[in-house]
Amino acid sequence: MALPTFHAMGMFLQVMMPLYAGYTQVMFAPSRIPVVPTPDLTIKAGIGARCEYMMCVPAFLEAWSIDENAVSQLRQMKGIMFGGGVRIHCCYGATEVGHVHKIWDLEGPSDWGYIKFSPHVDARFIPQNDADNTFEVVFVVTDDHKPFVLNYELDGKLAYKTKDLVVGHPSKPDLWKIFGRLDDQIVLLNGEKTNPGSMEAEIVKCPTVKSAIMFGRERNQTGVLIEFEESSRDLCRTNQGGIKALEEIWPFVERANQASPSHSRIAKEAVLFSDPARPFPRTPKGGVSRSAALKLYARDIQEMYLELETEPMVTNNSSPSGLYSGPEDMEEWLKTCVQNLLGRKIDVSEDLFQQGMDSLTATMLLRSLKGTLSTASKINQRTIFAKPTVKQLARVLAQLSSKNDDKADSTTEALQDIRAMIQKYDNGRSQPLAHYRQSTKERVVVTGTTGGLGSHLLAQLLKSDRVERVWAMNRKSSKGNKERQTTSFQDKLLDVNLLKSGKLVFVDVDLEDSRLALSKEIEATVMIHNAWQVNFNLSLQSFEPSIRGVHNLLDLAFQSTAPTGSPLFVFASSIAVAGFARPGSCLSEAPVTLEDGATSIGYGQSKLVAEKLLESASRVGLRTCIIRLGQLTGDAISGSWSTTDWVPSLVGSSVSIGCLPGAIGTVSWLPLDVAAHSIIDICIAHSAEIPPVVHAAHPHPVPWMDILATLSVVLASRTGSHLPIVPFDEWNKRVTQAVESFRGLEHERFERFPSAKIQSTVDGMVRADLELRTRRDASDAESGGTVRLDTSTAEVLSKTLRSAPELGIGHVGKWVGYWESMGLFKAA
Repeated sequence: MALPTFHAMGMFLQVMMPLYAGYTQVMFAPSRIPVVPTPDLTIKAGIGARCEYMMCVPAFLEAWSIDENAVSQLRQMKGIMFGGGVRIHCCYGATEVGHVHKIWDLEGPSDWGYIKFSPHVDARFIPQNDADNTFEVVFVVTDDHKPFVLNYELDGKLAYKTKDLVVGHPSKPDLWKIFGRLDDQIVLLNGEKTNPGSMEAEIVKCPTVKSAIMFGRERNQTGVLIEFEESSRDLCRTNQGGIKALEEIWPFVERANQASPSHSRIAKEAVLFSDPARPFPRTPKGGVSRSAALKLYARDIQEMYLELETEPMVTNNSSPSGLYSGPEDMEEWLKTCVQNLLGRKIDVSEDLFQQGMDSLTATMLLRSLKGTLSTASKINQRTIFAKPTVKQLARVLAQLSSKNDDKADSTTEALQDIRAMIQKYDNGRSQPLAHYRQSTKERVVVTGTTGGLGSHLLAQLLKSDRVERVWAMNRKSSKGNKERQTTSFQDKLLDVNLLKSGKLVFVDVDLEDSRLALSKEIEATVMIHNAWQVNFNLSLQSFEPSIRGVHNLLDLAFQSTAPTGSPLFVFASSIAVAGFARPGSCLSEAPVTLEDGATSIGYGQSKLVAEKLLESASRVGLRTCIIRLGQLTGDAISGSWSTTDWVPSLVGSSVSIGCLPGAIGTVSWLPLDVAAHSIIDICIAHSAEIPPVVHAAHPHPVPWMDILATLSVVLASRTGSHLPIVPFDEWNKRVTQAVESFRGLEHERFERFPSAKIQSTVDGMVRADLELRTRRDASDAESGGTVRLDTSTAEVLSKTLRSAPELGIGHVGKWVGYWESMGLFKAA
């Protein structure tokens, strides 16, 4: 009687099973208005009818468990009561798959929350790689069990993907606990995942709390919406009552935070109380309808986030004492602040972003600093990214607080950091390697194949008759790398049938692990290292995991036991290694000086460190090739060009403000498919003598203004409005003013003005453009402040590169079409 008959389980238990099992089903009496089962009505009816067994929803059990009288009455029922206590069994099933587990076959009452799947079903578990170690359940078709709905394929077999999350028993591998739904999972703006179920369950243990719903999808941080029990609903009608209510529930929120990863933690400012006049919508089972409740309180949530992003956060940490005596006191105070935010101890000399800090906690730290230190108004989030250790940030804050304007030369400091990083990861190998013997067929390891360039590299390698084996190495993913690769190929209109090739092997790998956990059967002749974190805001130190990955792969190359000798190690570097000190100059295909690299951003500096590690390995016999890439564009077929790259970011902001940025000089941007083909031409060459450095940039540059004029025409054909071209500095001023006057949430601001995310980079491009305009011979310079890449050697090695067609309206049309399909202009 506790389940509605329209529900699949209700129909099964109340109509079908009595016919087969011979039991009498007790129902509420028919009435014009159907009786809605409640915990109180259900237990009274069950006891009154002398029921021996009962099936009910979890919400009823929760209500009865805190009612001594109800527990006493439950003891009268055979089906729930056994051995002196209430015996509970977890049931799991779905309309699509039916009942899929054993009911009575558990070892003891302590396992009541777990289920054991039936041997008649083939239940598979896809790891989600989240902090809770959850798995999604998938049911594969077997001779004994065929799901009614088939929406997935696993190991070549049809299957049903449930979107239900489970966690394993800590010591019994065949027991599983239902954890939640994939639909309920909150994915933050930075991609981190939060499973709200366990945190909500901890919060509702507070006696005054009836329900709790976490939120935060596509936001910088999580929050929680609290509904009070009827007896406590008047508690938060006044400000004083709200403070008292928060104090009462906060210990339970803290316990939820302590048991959760740092990115999931709920701040006091992110706790919302429901309005008694707007109770949470509920499902027929009695649970809260999450999506309906969040929709009901959407405006309240929006206003909360707006306040969080605009108001300083006042913390319990008082300002540091002895502030003007040096950075020591500031360092100790800052250490306490950060540890409170991260919920763990930290090393003041290590990168905070390698110790659990992310964009969310960086934002929270900035708000905390601004709420406590008056001088913190002079810093922004970029300061935290640029000074990512407590020691470095404390030094900056101490200088501001003491009004000390003495600043160390940033280039000198960057140079010291680069040298220290090289020294840390350069092994100083002295043992020469065995002589290389050329092979007729190549066996290639390539990293980072699910990205733009990586997908095109993989496609070209799989097509090549000169390649007999390809190992596609990527970090482990909850979706599975084959599925991610398929999605990437579809996005770029590449042939997904290539992924069925017998020469392809997918390898999940953690490049930061010195052991790499790779099979010794991987005897590669070529290693192409393409995987790299792309973030123009981070400092060199924050790229240390990527640098460690290069070091580990070089070690792997040195340890090769392949009969052809050690592999050729190819590294996909970047034009950014040359820095921004020499706009308008041309960079030859040769090593770059550390002094030039010191003027770059952290991304470019990290690539330079990797180049120096390859140079060192080359000196002791390893064949290496550094391929410096210029700006890559969408390919000629799909136009797929990530909307987070700097060019589409400029275009997105341009559409919002109604004009495009004009600049002097030319662009040598290279389509992804041409770049990939050129790399294959170079590293799968017939000659054993491959140059140590080559460049992959367009050999036939076109003026920036020509590209922008074409962009204006293509955009006008799609939007109906013509965008004029204004000088770069004027454009930048208009964007800055628009961003400052925008009233809305941070993520909405970045959606409308995506270039604001890389404002410091844009400012550098504007300065370079102003400098180039003062020169007479700058028309052939590379626009944007970077150097021009000489491609003489690369053109000799690659016919594809030297015959690449000039960029024109066909390319631009493909880019704009792709950006539009990805929603780049929807916020304009």
